Amino acid sequence: MTFEFEAEWTRAKGEAIMRLASAGPSPAPTAQPSPGASPSAAEPDLGLVDGPVRSKASAIRTANAEARGKSTLDDAGAVGRGHAGWVAGAAGNDCVGTWQRRLRELADLVDDAADALTSGTNAITDEDQAIADRLRAAGGAHEDA
Repeated sequence: MTFEFEAEWTRAKGEAIMRLASAGPSPAPTAQPSPGASPSAAEPDLGLVDGPVRSKASAIRTANAEARGKSTLDDAGAVGRGHAGWVAGAAGNDCVGTWQRRLRELADLVDDAADALTSGTNAITDEDQAIADRLRAAGGAHEDA
């Protein structure tokens, strides 16, 4: 079983190295190869697409910010003052205040979720890039052989 794993692992590494070696440079490389570097040292397009996730996180933040300004409730005490003899105004104010606090707490959770989404996207993209860099470095040894 160990031999099968080693054979499969070697095959997978070889395929990854070949894919990296044959990949062209990405549209906006983050690092330029040195003048003496081999063509495979250029940043390949690994298909790491984080724009849609970042766009959704940004849209969540925008929608949440807009909703915060629209989620205020009218003073429930106005009902009590408008109808003499009603003592529900104070209880209504307490209810409205509690509800508004809960809405703010939920809005904070939405902001936290958008932040976590962005942070998670960054971590995944960084890890993918680190793996690609390690594979590229391992492939460089094979190119010079």
